[in-house]
Amino acid sequence: MTNLPYISFIVLTLNNRKTIRSCIESIISQKYSSFEVLVIDGGSNDGTQEIVNEYKNLNVRLHEFAGCGIGKSRQIGVEISTGEICAFVDSDCELPDFSWTDKMVTPFLKSPQVGGTWALGAFKKEYPSIARYSILQHPYRRNGIPELVGADNYIEIGTGHTLLKRNSILEVGGFPDYKSREDVDLTYRIAKAGYTFVYVKNCEVYHLHVTTFRDFVKKYERDIKASLKEKRDNGGENSGNSGGSSSAIPFFMSNMLIYPAALALYGIIKDRDLAWLWHPVICSAKLVIVARSFLKIKLMKSGKKS
Repeated sequence: MTNLPYISFIVLTLNNRKTIRSCIESIISQKYSSFEVLVIDGGSNDGTQEIVNEYKNLNVRLHEFAGCGIGKSRQIGVEISTGEICAFVDSDCELPDFSWTDKMVTPFLKSPQVGGTWALGAFKKEYPSIARYSILQHPYRRNGIPELVGADNYIEIGTGHTLLKRNSILEVGGFPDYKSREDVDLTYRIAKAGYTFVYVKNCEVYHLHVTTFRDFVKKYERDIKASLKEKRDNGGENSGNSGGSSSAIPFFMSNMLIYPAALALYGIIKDRDLAWLWHPVICSAKLVIVARSFLKIKLMKSGKKS
């Protein structure tokens, strides 16, 4: 293909020494004609920055913005980028092959209404069981994914391995300064602005999302806090989620002991992976986290009234 759009890979990192090298090497190995790599570092002190600087002669540029949250850091990446398309790849990701970028860019060439392309995460066999579980349990794998996503059928689309048209990001005001779910907020607004997201099949990205149970729980707790804050800020309406009491009953039912145990057994048989044994444990942890979060909100409201 000729006249391909210039791509700005935006990689956020903070103390990711163990994964940043494989991430960068998978990007610079792409057989794509024109791209830059912008690594936005939140103030790493574990040797991450030194590793990134090893690639400075290969169009990989390190930008340190210590103390910035995820949303602000992503927006900084957009603002200093020079590409027509921003490719967001998390620092714990590894692109699967040399032609990944070509495949992900193709839908943009077919229609100006395409605001983004995205792919699911995958895992390697040697990943820890909790990391494999974090990929296997994703609801999109069980429920299926529409190829085209817009305002009418929006589903939550993050930016772990997603390409977004730079103009569409700026048109809707960019990433909010959130600590979590900043990407879902943005893609929802892009969809509402009339753009379409294309799910690209067979482009799954290796994503070492978590390595310990503690990591998994911390990420979930962070997302729950962000979601509750988002609902309060928006008066109950948040980025494409129904929320409220209508979703509370299904949530508690799906995380009670019997259903998670049955789903874990089904997952083990279907995927032939004992990583599904984590499912009842994780579901119990989710119930505790959500209950604690709601209790904290109730106590705060009671304190304000008194």
